[in-house]
Amino acid sequence: MDLVGGFPPLPRPSRKTVFLRLLRKVHAWVGLGGAVFGLLFGLTGFLLNHRGVMKIEAGQIQERKVVVEFAEAPASPEALARDLAARFSVPAARVKWQVKPGRPGRMGGAPIKVADQWTVAFLGHAHFALATYIPGNRTVELEQRDASFVQVLKRLHKADGGQVGWILLSDAFAGALVFLTLSGILLWTRLAGPKLLAAGLAASGLITAISVASRAW
Repeated sequence: MDLVGGFPPLPRPSRKTVFLRLLRKVHAWVGLGGAVFGLLFGLTGFLLNHRGVMKIEAGQIQERKVVVEFAEAPASPEALARDLAARFSVPAARVKWQVKPGRPGRMGGAPIKVADQWTVAFLGHAHFALATYIPGNRTVELEQRDASFVQVLKRLHKADGGQVGWILLSDAFAGALVFLTLSGILLWTRLAGPKLLAAGLAASGLITAISVASRAW
């Protein structure tokens, strides 16, 4: 046996030990990185679940309508969206448009075709708007909405508003929760307790969740 400084060399850690150490570090860093989002979603979820008991005002969304006039009728949905975004200083990333094709209908027993509609939406959590436009017109009505603080928290919790950045962050947090769950179970079974007990605890939690959900269905 080779001696280093009069002492036998320390044995190399096994692959399992190295993996568990790395998993524990990643688990800790992911948990720390998602702490802010966990706090936000936890608090807003708690307030939304108990707003009736705690008598929390749900807040209101103030609405107002604005009629916008054009010198010429917009030639396309893209032109309509660009014009409205420029007038109200809305970034292009927060603008979405959609074409709703007209459908055949009847009026007074005679067949008619309902005109197409172009809709332009300004996305946001606190301020958002929707414009509905009939092609050929030189005016469009824009419904602007301003959410209260409680409504903003609610929309953030539900990822309403459609902003890509927030949706990606919410998806990343959801993925982090899945990772923390799986890595936590693995670390617990490898470091703290037997697999059978872990399986029993997980099964009990799943059965409880299904039972409560089935009663509330």
